[in-house]
Amino acid sequence: MGRVSNHIFVVDGDLCYGCAACIALCPVNALHLENDLAIVDEKSCTHCEHCIPSCPVFALAIIPEASS
Repeated sequence: MGRVSNHIFVVDGDLCYGCAACIALCPVNALHLENDLAIVDEKSCTHCEHCIPSCPVFALAIIPEASS
């Protein structure tokens, strides 16, 4: 799967508590933990969405990028 144009991967910092369930499922290692928060490397992320259903608190999403 390739990158979804005009979309970005987001982590809701108010919900994420650093359980790392998403990190284990990322096939391209685009996620890591920083201060108990999942952080995505947007350049590496392919938007495959493998990580999204793994989040127990629904903190992960791929959303349309805001146009400037």
